[in-house]
Amino acid sequence: MNKRIPVLVLAQVAVLLAMEVMLSRFFSIATPVTKFSFAFVPLAICGALFGPVYGGIMGGLADLLGAILFPIGPYFPGYTLNNALHGVALGMALKEGRRKWWQLVLALVFNHVVVGVFLAALWGHMLTGNPYWAVAGARVVQTAVMAPVQFIIIGLMQRPVEKYSVFAQRYRLV
Repeated sequence: MNKRIPVLVLAQVAVLLAMEVMLSRFFSIATPVTKFSFAFVPLAICGALFGPVYGGIMGGLADLLGAILFPIGPYFPGYTLNNALHGVALGMALKEGRRKWWQLVLALVFNHVVVGVFLAALWGHMLTGNPYWAVAGARVVQTAVMAPVQFIIIGLMQRPVEKYSVFAQRYRLV
């Protein structure tokens, strides 16, 4: 099984990874409990163009590189897992042939409820020692704000990403 990854695909994923790190680390609003950011956009584009495997790898690498290059707090592998799961879920929902609104809703529910509230609250509880339900309550606020924003933005970007995907396949960029 010697399947090679095209250099152009790696270059595109690397650019999206760099965008995700920059959006997450420098162009976000962080509170003591949660963070609001548009770092999901490059992750969703990567998932839509290359699928859940690349989305998961890019999500995990983006969190790891961001923590190494631009640390905000102590590194915790649970948040890397969260970001990888975000990429996998978006890739499963947005990969070509699966771009239905209800699949996006399922991915966002998984990302925000399972990963964003329950897992992130568990990691926050483990790191800070704050009560689990207090941390989860703050994550619910983030979910209530970001889930509709993500649904609208990803919905608006689906058409341009589909057009790029057709262009990229025609000229063998993906």
